[in-house]
Amino acid sequence: MTDGAEVHGFKLVEKVPEELGVGEGTHPHQGGRFRGVSVGRSDRGFFAFTHRARSKTWNTPKEIPDDVVTFIRSTG
Repeated sequence: MTDGAEVHGFKLVEKVPEELGVGEGTHPHQGGRFRGVSVGRSDRGFFAFTHRARSKTWNTPKEIPDDVVTFIRSTG
């Protein structure tokens, strides 16, 4: 996918999760903590997602628990 593509109403962009604006999401990460999932930002906070599932929201990407990321990864 290219920058600007939309998935579930979120515009995919090449940014680190902390720099996302409301309505933006990252492409699936290739490594690190968020490997295999995308991170998005809504007006309520940050969340991990795949094309099949989405976590609840948290105030910052760092607050998303590892077990939540692992579960969301398992759906993709």
